Amino acid sequence: MKLSDYIAENRRKMAFLIFCITIIFLSIIVTRGIHYEFEEENFLPENETVKANEEVLNEYTNEYMIPALVKSKDGNILNKTDLLEILYMEKRIYESTGAEPLSVADIIASVFLSSNISIDYEEKIKGIENISNEDIIKLFNFPFFPKGIVSILLSKDFDEKNITAEATVIKVSLNGSLYKDDERALEEERKVKEAAGGSYEFIEPYILGGKLIEEEILQISTESLSIILLLSILFVIIVLFLIYRSILDVVLSLLSLAIAIIWTYGFASALNYSLNPLTMAIPVLLTGLGIDYSIHLRMRIREDGSTKIALKTVGTALFLSALTSSIAFLSNISSFIPALRQFGILSAFGIFSCLAAAVTLAPFHGKRKGEQEYVAPVLANLTTSIQKRKKIILFFIFVITIFMGYSAWHINAEFDMMKFLPEKLETSQHITYLIQNFEGVQGEEVDILIKDNMTEPEKLEKIYHIIENAGNDPYVVKVRGKAQIVSIFSVMKDYANKSYGLHYNATFERMYNMVFYENGLPKENATYEDIAAAYALLYSIAPDDMKHVIHKGENYDGCVIRISTDTGKKEKNISILFGELKKDIGGEKAVITGSIISTFIILKEIRSSQIKSLFLTILFSFIVLETIFLKKKKSFALGFIITLPVIISSLWIIGTMSLFKIPLTITTVAVSSLTIGLGIDYSIHIAYKFLEGKDSISSISRTGSALFGAALTTIAAFGLLSFSPLPQIRLFGMAISVGIVYSFILCAFILPILLQYWKSLRHFS
Repeated sequence: MKLSDYIAENRRKMAFLIFCITIIFLSIIVTRGIHYEFEEENFLPENETVKANEEVLNEYTNEYMIPALVKSKDGNILNKTDLLEILYMEKRIYESTGAEPLSVADIIASVFLSSNISIDYEEKIKGIENISNEDIIKLFNFPFFPKGIVSILLSKDFDEKNITAEATVIKVSLNGSLYKDDERALEEERKVKEAAGGSYEFIEPYILGGKLIEEEILQISTESLSIILLLSILFVIIVLFLIYRSILDVVLSLLSLAIAIIWTYGFASALNYSLNPLTMAIPVLLTGLGIDYSIHLRMRIREDGSTKIALKTVGTALFLSALTSSIAFLSNISSFIPALRQFGILSAFGIFSCLAAAVTLAPFHGKRKGEQEYVAPVLANLTTSIQKRKKIILFFIFVITIFMGYSAWHINAEFDMMKFLPEKLETSQHITYLIQNFEGVQGEEVDILIKDNMTEPEKLEKIYHIIENAGNDPYVVKVRGKAQIVSIFSVMKDYANKSYGLHYNATFERMYNMVFYENGLPKENATYEDIAAAYALLYSIAPDDMKHVIHKGENYDGCVIRISTDTGKKEKNISILFGELKKDIGGEKAVITGSIISTFIILKEIRSSQIKSLFLTILFSFIVLETIFLKKKKSFALGFIITLPVIISSLWIIGTMSLFKIPLTITTVAVSSLTIGLGIDYSIHIAYKFLEGKDSISSISRTGSALFGAALTTIAAFGLLSFSPLPQIRLFGMAISVGIVYSFILCAFILPILLQYWKSLRHFS
């Protein structure tokens, strides 16, 4: 007995089975819950660069940095009153978390008190209270004042003549172990935000902790997608009423959709998946796409008069549609991005869940007599008009495809987690201000991780030359002409040279002068033991600063060179910088890593991921269709003809994205393969109608309403994602919607022409 016959003859058993599975998934959801998170790690590849970056965070990081943006209400953050309020705020942060913030107020107070930065806050406050604004101006003009360091903490509008700046950034340092504990990191960031809160007369502080931002993105994403899901369901109800004109059919279709969503959430919970802004869009996707199976099946039941006959005629087409759509989603398994892999797996599972529920809950009987169709005749008339001008239309399609292909070839790739931030969100505006108005705080840092014996003079000489060369590379941040590079050399000089930094230590200066030249290179008579002794002394004086650049281990077996960069996160710029740094390190055992290099690797992988997923989708869809249609019609060309319209539509959507400057991102990278996987449904249904012996006009006339309704619900569901406050999700929804429009047009109006040509040639042969 065929599966379609079994389902049709055992409806109650199948409904009971669906009910039991639904209860199982509901129990999983209730017991294990549904987890939501937004972690940057889920969007990072698993390769040498990322592993090295994790090693730098775990082994060389002694602080968990939280930036605090502080704007002046009176227009000058360097006024005495503003500096005092900054110190009062820092004092509360210190008392609440134990963190010692670094700010321009700390530096100014420390210089006036002729002491180091780690003095008591009460002393700092008294120090600022005892000076005037004129004293602050004089201090900035003092020859030994570290104006270069201070200027990094001030906005770009810093006026060196009048000593004014609109804003400053405070670096709040917490324990570096927080990188390994997300929950504790979020808790500490909340403490900092609470401590910094309050009413201020002269300043406006904004805490911009990474975990706080992630939490805000997740919250907004959850709220917005809940609203979008409700709107998509409402729209689907309206469309179903217009198509079915039957309350029972609408209720059953919605019930099958609800079951599929429950199954998908239960499956995610069973696999311990945590939903992120991308995977949270799956219910919206299923609302628009999964309802298609109910529409096609119900319209066929109305045409054939019973479920059993309809399942025999349209069952294979529905299964093929679900299979090819799932292939498109599962092609993301080849992606290097964990979030995209999860998205692909959950979406594919949801697609088959929709099919299973739709088939099981299909009605028993067909349409009432006298029921009139409205959509199909319109589509049939359009098809007739196109058939009369088919050569001109095909030529026009060919020209557009060439143009879109050229445009698609030049599409850019982009990776920036900040692009998930809603533009109208207050936090987003503050982050944008921070990025645009401060040098060296854009989150860009290139790290060169070197694993070797750092007590060898020859090795230090090589590292010194790497640093010197890197300082001349493009896109390296320079302040007053000096490259912002932190290394073992800069840390030692900071403590050994009174005029170089704020951490001068006379004891270390004596040791340093015995072992090293002024530029930091070891003297000719310096031994391994001498260098190790200098490291050990400085480790006892400044363990945090030393851990930041050198790994103590058993014998100082590694170091990190930290380079501040400003590439604008553009792929071309990062590529140039990466190439120059590779030249700088030469044959040394070093790994170029850091957030910006990880971005570069991701950009390369985004392009690779698009090609792989597109290739896999086309390949497996083609194999599936060829297998079916070779058996059905003994034609190798038929599978290619059915696939061709959606291949063209995928090329069109990438070309359109390129024309409108929409880059390939971690979300839009899947658009081309999904356009094929989702759009091929229309090809399959039209082809099956055509192969039943109908001509191209009749094929559209008989299946037009179902096709149009299915396309409309899919376009609407993805189109509603364009109202998401998250830019990445918005672009994803817009691109898929346009891709589905292209697929529907090409499948509904161009595929019949191709099928007619195929039929004529087959007849002729």
